[in-house]
Amino acid sequence: MNPATTILLAALVLSSLAGQASAADPSTIEQQSVTALKREIATQSKVEQWSEQRQALVNELLDQKTQLEWNRFQTKKYHQYVDHKQATIADLKRQKEQMTLLRKELEPFLDSTVATLHDAIASDMPFLAQERQERLAFLDQSLTDPDLALSEKLRRVLEAVQVEADYGNSVEVTEQTLPLAGGDTMVQVVRLGRIGLFYLSPDGNKVGLWDREARVWSPLPDDYRDTVRVTIDMIEQKRAAELIELPLPDAMRAAGGGA
Repeated sequence: MNPATTILLAALVLSSLAGQASAADPSTIEQQSVTALKREIATQSKVEQWSEQRQALVNELLDQKTQLEWNRFQTKKYHQYVDHKQATIADLKRQKEQMTLLRKELEPFLDSTVATLHDAIASDMPFLAQERQERLAFLDQSLTDPDLALSEKLRRVLEAVQVEADYGNSVEVTEQTLPLAGGDTMVQVVRLGRIGLFYLSPDGNKVGLWDREARVWSPLPDDYRDTVRVTIDMIEQKRAAELIELPLPDAMRAAGGGA
């Protein structure tokens, strides 16, 4: 209620009391007027307090509504977060199961592969013996190392397999001492991939090859001296490449030849 309304009500009260002036004492009328005015002012004060309280309640309700919407939003985001974490945990569990299964299959495979390498090198032509044996020993030590990651074990085994495979695509000439018929002799050894292994003495008096089946160094006819020497020169890039004919133990055996 505004001040104008209050004044109007007070005037009505005074007018009503004035109508009774003839029947009442002036002091009584004044006292009644003051009392009525005070009552009206008190009522107006209560109305204003109620209005303020109402507005405060409205504001609080709006705040509560805003907070409720925020809580709903946070709850939704939290559920999304929980769902994401649960999916991540489930994926990690699947990966762990797969790794466990892989380990069960891979570790025996690595052991089998290294065992195969041992057998292959033992039955292969005798070249780079020390280097290859050291590589095998390194693999054996790696596979029995409990602190070495499975991935590193796999890498080392695959690397060794690759090195052995590359020997089949390379040629080389080395100097070695071989146990030949006339005793230990220093010769040049020619390796042609894994096809053949030949030797030639510096003086050219001794020429031969490695017999795979007999697993011995066998002499060749003197006719092959020049051929082996030319092969050495080509590998060492001392002459241009050309076609040559070298015997193979299996072919010689099939033709009835011998060492």
